[in-house]
Amino acid sequence: MEKNLVLDNVVPDASLEGKEGYVVDFNGALIEDKGTGCLGVVHEGRPADTASVIAISGIRDVAVDGSTTNIAVNDPLTAGGGTAAGEMTKATIGTHAVRAYAREAATTETTISVMFI
Repeated sequence: MEKNLVLDNVVPDASLEGKEGYVVDFNGALIEDKGTGCLGVVHEGRPADTASVIAISGIRDVAVDGSTTNIAVNDPLTAGGGTAAGEMTKATIGTHAVRAYAREAATTETTISVMFI
């Protein structure tokens, strides 16, 4: 379910086609390192050097990795740290930048509803 989305555009060097639901940095690159600054989640991925639409706030399904540290409902989430680039993982308050909160639980690599803040 999508709700109250605030959208923006980013022109990445690499294609974001087929990467809907994955998080990107301010240059439009998929985030790998846990806690890295996060622009938002790919809403409509486009080819390289073409503006892709990014959801920067609101409720949307996002790729997460709960396999290392389980994600519970209402857990804070940070960008990166998953098995695949662009996945969100459970954040440690005071250590990682919190970018969203889980609206569903996850114990594997999957897609869940999150509230971006």
